[in-house]
Amino acid sequence: MSKRRSILLLLFLTAATASAVVRHLPIKSGVVLQPGQAYTVQLESSQPVEIGWTATQAKPCSTNCIEATELTQNTHFSFATGLGSSKQYQPVDGKIAVQYKNISQAPVTIDIYRVQRICDAEACRFFDSTKKGRTQVFKIDEFKSITTSADGSYSLISGIAMSGRPFRVRVIWWSDDSKAVYLHCAPWIKRYIDNHTPKEQYRTYVLSGIEVGDGDNLVLKSVDDCVPRADHFGVLSEDEVFK
Repeated sequence: MSKRRSILLLLFLTAATASAVVRHLPIKSGVVLQPGQAYTVQLESSQPVEIGWTATQAKPCSTNCIEATELTQNTHFSFATGLGSSKQYQPVDGKIAVQYKNISQAPVTIDIYRVQRICDAEACRFFDSTKKGRTQVFKIDEFKSITTSADGSYSLISGIAMSGRPFRVRVIWWSDDSKAVYLHCAPWIKRYIDNHTPKEQYRTYVLSGIEVGDGDNLVLKSVDDCVPRADHFGVLSEDEVFK
C-alpha cells in the first residue's frame, strides 16, 4: 500500500456516534484461565453464530493473552488478542466448538458470549444481511450526486464510470454497529460535488466493497476502498469491475 493511500485510509476511518443495537448474550462468565490453561465452548446450532470474549481481570493484558481456536473446522483457525474479540463461526454437523487458551504468563479472566446484532439502521431495508454477495469495484470518472441518510448509515451516489456507463448505487457505511470504526467516504465525495471539483482532480476514483443488491438495485456494503486518483488500482478479475 502506498504512503498516499495509507494516509487517505486513515483520514476516512470514522467512528460513528449514533446508538447501535449489538447485544452480548452470556455463554460463560468469569472464566479464570491460568497460564497455559484452556476452556472450550461447545454449542449446537444449524446457523452461523458470532461468539466473542472480553478480558475482565483488574489488570489488562499487556500482550496478546488469549488465543481463540476454532475446533469444528479442519483448518483450526486461531487468532490472539489482549482485550477481546468476536468472530462468526460456521457449524459442522450442527455443532460449534471454540477453544480459548491463555498464552500469557499471568492469570486472565474472561467472559464469553454470543453476539446478537440487530440491524436497525436506515440502510437495513435495502439489503438482505444473510446474502453473501460478490466483490464489486467502481472505477469512477465523475460524481454527479450524493445523498446521505439522516443516521449516516448509507449514501445514494450517482455518477459516471470510467467505461462511460452511468451508475446509481446505495453504499452502506454501517448497518448494525454504528459505534464501530468503519470506512466512511461520503464527506469527501460530497465535497467534490458541492465544490464542483474538476473530475481531473480525483478520477480514477475507486470505490469497492461487496455488492449485495439485485438486478439494477445496486447496493455496496463492507466498503474496503475509496481512493481518488487510483489509475493503477489492481483487481483479481475484470469481472469485478462495474462496466
